[in-house]
Amino acid sequence: MKKIILLLVLGAIGFSTTTTAQKAINSVHFFDIKDGAMEKNYIASLKEINAIMKEIGFPKNYYSYSKLAASDTNSIYRNCTIGHWTSEKDYKTIHDHPKFKAWSTKNKDVLLMSNQLYRRFYDAE
Repeated sequence: MKKIILLLVLGAIGFSTTTTAQKAINSVHFFDIKDGAMEKNYIASLKEINAIMKEIGFPKNYYSYSKLAASDTNSIYRNCTIGHWTSEKDYKTIHDHPKFKAWSTKNKDVLLMSNQLYRRFYDAE
C-alpha cells in the first residue's frame, strides 16, 4: 500500500511539473559594431549583465556574443547576441528587475548599434 501511495504522489508531482513547464526561448539580436573599442565595451557589458542575472537568482539565463568571420563578405548584421532564457516568465522578471534596468540605462550608449534586428524565437513543436 505504501508503494502505491508513493507512486501516486510521484506521478502527481511529475504530471504537474510537465503541465506547468514553460518552454525556453532565445532572443536574437543582429547588429553591426564598427570598431574594436566599441566591441570590447559591448563584451564587457554582457559579462556584467550575465553576472547580475546570476546574482538576482537566474544563473541559467545569459547572453552570448558571436560575430562573422573576417573573411565573410556580408556588409550588415555581422554581430549577434543571443539571449538564452529558461521561460517567458523569467525573461520578463529579469527585464523588469531594477538591477537589469539600471544596467540597461548605464550601458545605453554601448547597447545602441547600427543596423539592428531583434527577434524572440520559441521552440517549435
